[in-house]
Amino acid sequence: MRNIIFVDNDSVATRKLKKLLGTMCPEWEIEVTRSGKEALDLMSRSPFDVIVSDLRIQGMNGIELFETVSESYPETVRIIHSEASDLRSTMIVHQFLKKPCSAEAMKNTILRTYKLQELLRKKILRKTVAGIKNLPSLPRLYNMIVEEMQSPDVSLKKVGYLISQDISMSAKILQLVNSAFFALPQKITDPQQASVYIGLETLKSLVLSIHVFSSLTKDAESYGFFPVKMWKHSLKTGKLASDIARSENADRAIVDGAMISGMLHDIGKLIILLEMPKEFIDVMNLVEATGCCPTEAEYSILDTSHAELGAYLLGLWGLPGNVIESVAFHHKPSELIERMFNTPSETIGDDSEITKSKDADIKLQAEEKPATAFTALTAVHIANALTMQGDCSSDTPYFPYVDMSYLKKLGLTDRLPQWVELYEQTKQVSEINIV
Repeated sequence: MRNIIFVDNDSVATRKLKKLLGTMCPEWEIEVTRSGKEALDLMSRSPFDVIVSDLRIQGMNGIELFETVSESYPETVRIIHSEASDLRSTMIVHQFLKKPCSAEAMKNTILRTYKLQELLRKKILRKTVAGIKNLPSLPRLYNMIVEEMQSPDVSLKKVGYLISQDISMSAKILQLVNSAFFALPQKITDPQQASVYIGLETLKSLVLSIHVFSSLTKDAESYGFFPVKMWKHSLKTGKLASDIARSENADRAIVDGAMISGMLHDIGKLIILLEMPKEFIDVMNLVEATGCCPTEAEYSILDTSHAELGAYLLGLWGLPGNVIESVAFHHKPSELIERMFNTPSETIGDDSEITKSKDADIKLQAEEKPATAFTALTAVHIANALTMQGDCSSDTPYFPYVDMSYLKKLGLTDRLPQWVELYEQTKQVSEINIV
């Protein structure tokens, strides 16, 4: 059973939505109220998985309601469903749905949050991610660019103008676009030019990744964490992943997904560093004491890893399923549960329902139905594995970070030498001065 609460002044439309959702998902328990105070009273008596609220409600506005929910019930997913917008909401909500939203869109959005919870089976970890305050929310500039790109008469000039309004973002993008990373034939002097030469999807990816990494300060180095090093690795991984996807003649969605996934694949490390600093130090100490890889240490200390944590956060932000999938399984793609994020008819049970037998069934399902096509995940996994290895070349006999069983299932082991050649072409990224 899943508990959802809707808060909206338009009780007629909301009850109609409730009826439609009840037909689609009879196992859901849905409450409807017009008042923020009543919503909080209901939440104080029983837990809710999701709260969906308009910004204009009785008793208090939606921002005030979400601020209280964020403080008192951080594990509850917060979704705005409103015609209006408010910049303050970007810091306290996970997703925004524009009114009027269809019952199907609402259902899929809510189901998505349930599937994401499967990545973090421990409630305390879900609570940690859902209650994040130090990491940035999905940036308003990114949302504005996405909205413009979805316009039937998308304007490169408008996108360039939007970016130029953020001086820091504009400067960082121009720095990267004019670096050896893109190797463009001429100097780019404004974001509009950048959008022409590198493409809107790449520009969108840069905006989001720059925004995420800007949340880090040099204080992170006191924990043995070096933001610039991670930023360079993420840039290189994103660029290489998109190059690999292009070399396989992948469609546009895969190429774009590979770029943004590669840039954000390690975002979970920021969650551990900023939200769980003690555990971060424990992970570092375990790596030093035993020589195990950081991901293994994360599982030992946290019973999860940065991959699942990052995927969960990106899912709350509403990024595409292929991006979430790529981030979640970028170290071990053979463990991918087929179409985990693309089957909205399935639901995920409570922690108490997740048993050892269910775990075994999931693993068996993944083994019996392996992914058989090249995807963004394939590109990101290979790009990350090669950049982690660092010193590989066309003569390298061993690739310790590559999931060879996964490549064998896809019939792509013979493509590895060509991908290594592409990796060698990205080495210049390490020379970029990013501060």
